[in-house]
Amino acid sequence: GGEGLVCTDMDAGVYFRPEVGGKILVGGVEPSCDQDFHIYPSDPEAVYPGGELASLTDQWTNQVYRLALRIPTLPLPEAGNVQGCAACYDVTEDWVPIYDKSALPGFYMAIGTSGNQFKNAGVAGRLMSEIIQANESGHDTDANPLEFQLKRIPCGGSINSSTFSRKRSILQTSGS
Repeated sequence: GGEGLVCTDMDAGVYFRPEVGGKILVGGVEPSCDQDFHIYPSDPEAVYPGGELASLTDQWTNQVYRLALRIPTLPLPEAGNVQGCAACYDVTEDWVPIYDKSALPGFYMAIGTSGNQFKNAGVAGRLMSEIIQANESGHDTDANPLEFQLKRIPCGGSINSSTFSRKRSILQTSGS
């Protein structure tokens, strides 16, 4: 990506960040005024270039218009200058990611993030590092989950690694 901040605007219902080439990556935060726009194709490859679901949608146009509310100098899209991408979400049933070892010894996973965990990449990387080091040293994190310390939060705190276990119960969440 490009250099700069990631911004989320809950009022306008978008998040955005700079992208290479002077572009802006924009996505939606699913405001309550929007209807459900998720499509669950039987063939996930259909969303990639050349696939039947690869074209930009009205939802994409809405997100660009919403972004223009916060960036008034943003040129609105015209047929000749639009560009975008669509992809399948990697998401768990309750939208809580899995950071854990797998059933295959020596294999680990950080999956089901739906793309929203990019802002937590640093802490997710540290959590995965501790899970891997613990298990590779003989510690069974299924039987005895880690108490992961949140070192950069001024008042401290911790997260039990079972929260993100592949074996956890499905959580009741907002689904986003």
